[in-house]
Amino acid sequence: MRNKVRAALRYYKSHIWIEIALSIVQISVVLLLIFYFYLRNQYYEYLISETEKTDEVILSAASSSLNNLFSAQLHIGAEIAVNDELYSAVHSIREDAFHLTPSVQRRLKNELSRISHYSEDIAALAVVTEKGLLYEYGRYWNANSLPGLWSEENLPALQDMYAGVIQRLKTHQAGYYQVMTKPAWRTALPAMNIFHIGYPLIGTYSSLSKVEAVIVVTYRMENIARSSALLGNDTLDYTYRYLTDDQGTIIFHEDAGYIGSNEADYLKQTKAEVIIRPLQYFGWNVNIAIDRQAILKRIQDTYYKSAVVYMLLIMLAFAVWTILLRSILRPIDTVKQAMKEIEHGNQEKVEIRGEHEIWLLAAEYNRMLDALREQHEMLQREYQEKVELSERRIQAERTALESQINAHFIFNTLNAINYNVMQSGDDETAGLIKRLSNILRYTLSQKTEVTIGSEFDMALQYLYLQKYRLMDKFEYEITFPKEYSEWPCCKLFLQPFIENAIVHGFEAMDSGGKIRVIGSEVSGRFQIIIEDNGRGMSDEQLAYVMDSLHGEVNLNLAPSNRGIAIRNVLMRARMFFRTDFEATLKSEPGRGTTFTFLLPIPRQPGEDEDSEVI
Repeated sequence: MRNKVRAALRYYKSHIWIEIALSIVQISVVLLLIFYFYLRNQYYEYLISETEKTDEVILSAASSSLNNLFSAQLHIGAEIAVNDELYSAVHSIREDAFHLTPSVQRRLKNELSRISHYSEDIAALAVVTEKGLLYEYGRYWNANSLPGLWSEENLPALQDMYAGVIQRLKTHQAGYYQVMTKPAWRTALPAMNIFHIGYPLIGTYSSLSKVEAVIVVTYRMENIARSSALLGNDTLDYTYRYLTDDQGTIIFHEDAGYIGSNEADYLKQTKAEVIIRPLQYFGWNVNIAIDRQAILKRIQDTYYKSAVVYMLLIMLAFAVWTILLRSILRPIDTVKQAMKEIEHGNQEKVEIRGEHEIWLLAAEYNRMLDALREQHEMLQREYQEKVELSERRIQAERTALESQINAHFIFNTLNAINYNVMQSGDDETAGLIKRLSNILRYTLSQKTEVTIGSEFDMALQYLYLQKYRLMDKFEYEITFPKEYSEWPCCKLFLQPFIENAIVHGFEAMDSGGKIRVIGSEVSGRFQIIIEDNGRGMSDEQLAYVMDSLHGEVNLNLAPSNRGIAIRNVLMRARMFFRTDFEATLKSEPGRGTTFTFLLPIPRQPGEDEDSEVI
């Protein structure tokens, strides 16, 4: 360890570019610290000032909007108070000793339902007298058969509302309505924040001294807040908007969890400063709390991130400075590095940027590189000629083997056998021979381009013969749209994948196998899915076939030569369909294998073909 440290120190002392680069880094870090503290404080004061200005504007807009909304609701309440139909219905009940007949109930329900649509903010209406609740209509819960708002636990508050309205009438207080914020929630609909206003039910011609019933209108607070500027998309994560009543209770908040809390406790908990704007109605206030700690934390987080970015930039600059200094002080490194690259097969020439002895050495290196390239190209030509000779020899051997058997003889013989079998009445065997003959004829045909329809027909006949051979080992299903039957396709494209599923996928199965071959159009291309429920592939097999799908496997390295047919058909498909062909694979041990292929749309007559040289 000590030897390594000593070697590092010697290297540091012997290279002046290291001292220069480290000095620049030290200066950059000092500047970072100075600017960090100065700019953080300046930005904090600026953000506080701008936030307060913005919140003042928002408060002004919100209070004005809320005053208009509450004024509109009070006007609607005045219309409800002088509603003759509602007054008449309630008066008829009074004359009948509070006996609600079905007809009177329907009359009240219909009228209250109509009144509830005076404003979209109305959630419910209730008629209350000195004896208690007379009738309640819930705009959102009557139709859904939910329990009423004024349950037994809320009835005392309703009775207090009645008493408050009557008291204001007797004492001639300004405004004959009574406001109540409890209950603040609808139990059966927890997302509905509500408040209530009670109005004396007097009709058009009745006197205030003869008021016997109060109509209590329940409003949706969140609707009113949403209609004003109190609740908007411009809310910052360090400001909070809320409403308080004349008792200092939070009756609406962006965070519903604070509704019903005492404002003083809330401010102690959040440690925020509040800007208040009183409303014209109900003695309520609209407030915006500014959390200075949250602002400071946000600034610190921002500057911490900036410091990290700055340090990364310093590291990047250090790397750049290192490269520049080394290029200035040690130009010979360019030649040395280029010579080392030859070991990795990179034979790039060195750019000559001078005339002294070092660059003369680089020129000699470039001439040596030219000689190596010429020798390499000569070896490549010799190798290509050997490969072509080998391919021609293999083709000649294949032609010789194929010529040993006359294909017409095979077809004619099978047809003759088929005719004799049909004469004997064995239709099943005749069908098998016919399908075998079709497969041989298709396979030995000299055509290299076929249609999708003929490929699917070939797969169907092949599966029929395999099913007959293996009996109950598997079932199969083939479906594809007939309108795509004439699309061009690579010959013998599907059969190797189907064979792979039968031979390897169902190898250890006696029954229960299933093969599905499905064709369909997907996003302007023809999709073919070949899936089975066999044993799936091992990790080694899956890795090999995945490499085959991308053309990355050396054929000589294939494990036990398995998968060679699949790789060959993929090579032919890529040559046929070119770059528009895609193949994917999914396989899980014990759950089967799925191959998915995407074939391109065939070119229409007159379309230009890509001029690609292979």
